[in-house]
Parts: sequence; structure tokens; C-alpha cells
Amino acid sequence: MNWLRRVGVKRPPLVLTCFIVLALSPPAHLAAEPTSIDTLCADPVIMLVIGRLAHEDSLNEYGEALSKLNTYAEQQGYYFAEFRPTEVFEGKWPQNQFVVSALFPCVEAARGFWFSDDYQSIRPLRSGAGEISVTIHPVNDVPKHISSAKPQRLFAKQATQLSP
Repeated sequence: MNWLRRVGVKRPPLVLTCFIVLALSPPAHLAAEPTSIDTLCADPVIMLVIGRLAHEDSLNEYGEALSKLNTYAEQQGYYFAEFRPTEVFEGKWPQNQFVVSALFPCVEAARGFWFSDDYQSIRPLRSGAGEISVTIHPVNDVPKHISSAKPQRLFAKQATQLSP
């Protein structure tokens, strides 16, 4: 606060003092790993990553670094669907768009992956790759009638439909 005195402010108002302290504090996202909590993981979640790549090559180093982390295994998370669709039923899938899904046993475990020092250290590697959004969604229970379902109709691959 000596610099305030040098510019002529003898005693800054409390509001200004609080603002200065907050402004000079490191942002929360740059701080060390959050404190771990003890909780029961009983409500699985899906981490959904949706992106449009501007520079696919930018992801090579990131992907290599991500594959070396054991953070997913530690948090009991795993990928269960990734990247481009197998088939498009309607419309057009943009060539540079992707979707990746990972399952975690609870939102706290997903946070344990995302906010870990290990993962945070490699996030900058994908900087400039494109627009990426990462969200968490609850997993709905599978209805009992689905576990032993016998669909009435099974179709071979069909042509992609246009949007009505």
C-alpha cells in the first residue's frame, strides 16, 4: 500500500482497500488444487466436451499428454463415446466438430479430474485448437424394461435425411 501514499492517498477508503486486495490476489483458477472432500459417489455424471476445431494439429501434443495422465483412472472416470458420429440420421455434421463423453461416478469425481494439478498443467496445450465447451450432466437411471429389451424392428443403414 506504500504506492498509494506515493500517489497522494494517505488512507484509502475500506472499499478501495478491499478492491485492491482482491485485484492483486491470484485468480481462483490459477490457485493450487482445491481441498479434497469426503463424499459418497452415488450419482453418476457425464462430462460432455463439445468443440469445433480450428487447428486440429494443436491437439496432438495435448492428446499425448492426456493419455499419459492416470487422473481419469484415479477418479474412476472413462470415455464412453468420442469424436465424430458413426452415422448421421438427419442434417449435416460439420467436419471440424466433435463431441467426447466421459462418465464419472459423481460430480465431485469429475471435479477431481478437471481441477487436478495434473490436468490443469496440460490444458494450455490445447490453446488455440478451437472453441471447446465442457459441461457436466446427470445420468438418468436406465428403465427396467430396457435391460432385457427385444426391439420390434431393426433396420439396416439408411440414407441421411434432410431436416424437415
